[in-house]
Amino acid sequence: MLVAPARVTEDRTLLDPVRRIGITASRKVGGAVVRNRIKRGVRDWFRRSRDELPGGVDVVVIARRPAARLSGRELSARLTDLAQRAASVDRKRHA
Repeated sequence: MLVAPARVTEDRTLLDPVRRIGITASRKVGGAVVRNRIKRGVRDWFRRSRDELPGGVDVVVIARRPAARLSGRELSARLTDLAQRAASVDRKRHA
């Protein structure tokens, strides 16, 4: 699973309260049921973690094959870890 923060336009800043998410899961990940389960899990994680994420940042999640084997808790834990690592890399890049 890959999580990448993406800045959108100049009119959005870190103070912007809007946080958005983009999710993609190709057929390589699994059938429709598997892909939809992963996307539901990612949306649920985002709904719960939205306020902890920096503002003005779009989060892009690209599901990979191993994500199909994760439970809901494992998926949430992985996403939290990946989001924290991506945010720290993003802060270093813009410092």
